Amino acid sequence: MSAVHHCRRRRSAIALQPLRHRRPEQRLATLPVQRAALNAGTLDRPTSCSVCGFYPREQPGTTNRVWMHNEDYGDPLATYAICRRCHWALHERFDDPASWLAIVARHGTGGQWFAHLSMDPASKYLPFRETYPQGLPLP
Repeated sequence: MSAVHHCRRRRSAIALQPLRHRRPEQRLATLPVQRAALNAGTLDRPTSCSVCGFYPREQPGTTNRVWMHNEDYGDPLATYAICRRCHWALHERFDDPASWLAIVARHGTGGQWFAHLSMDPASKYLPFRETYPQGLPLP
């Protein structure tokens, strides 16, 4: 068995648990599920950022892209479309809260999923359901 095949097999066997901040292998375990849903048409490919509204087709030549973000890896199909810039700020919100809070203030009205994200650094190590007992609103 090749190393690549073994690696793929091991990655797909990782249990999807409802923790958000964990080893990269656990995050990567969501990718085959998402890819299959995209190919089957049961998950829409993101086209614009659900935080700032960035739409790549309106800015040809930009290096910014829109991709899918998961807060709960236990539900790989509950994704949020987010651009590279907002995604970076979202993940840096515990170390640089001012940048994230500025984005939320500029683009949020209080009801969007991103306005509900915890600013408590300890929350990234807690189960999703413990931090967000009501879940997060879908975009």
